[in-house]
Amino acid sequence: MIDASAWTLLVASLVLVTILIAITIADFKRMIIPDPFNLALAASGLGFELIVDSDNAPTHILAAISTFAVLWALRRGHFLWTGRIGLGLGDVKMLAASALWISPLLLPVLLSIASATALLFIGGQIATVGMAATRSRVPFGPFVALGLGCSWTLEQFVGLNLGRL
Repeated sequence: MIDASAWTLLVASLVLVTILIAITIADFKRMIIPDPFNLALAASGLGFELIVDSDNAPTHILAAISTFAVLWALRRGHFLWTGRIGLGLGDVKMLAASALWISPLLLPVLLSIASATALLFIGGQIATVGMAATRSRVPFGPFVALGLGCSWTLEQFVGLNLGRL
């Protein structure tokens, strides 16, 4: 028989995977992450945290707000410097919502996985299409989804919680 905490983890994992698949499909198809998907990601992450460890919820909320602020400033600075948008607002919202799902100490892991896989994807595009691929837009949401999925797995199933803040 599975205990209540195992059921909670199973349901949360299924919800997370479903939302991440929806985000990946939407971002690859339309180059946009719909706000309802980011809202679902944020709400379910906060809900999971409130069920599992409500004392830790303020830390996750602060991490989400900080993540949004830092990435929005980075996005804005890049735009002011180059005149181009390099990071979509949906990506910023998704990364902030992701902070509600994992330990704040795992955010660099998420970003590293997302960035590395995005660069590998672009490298593959260059190898197959040629240098013209460097001028095409690439959705970042699918790579953030992969980073969040891997970070979530590390924290929940491997036990890498880095001392849980």
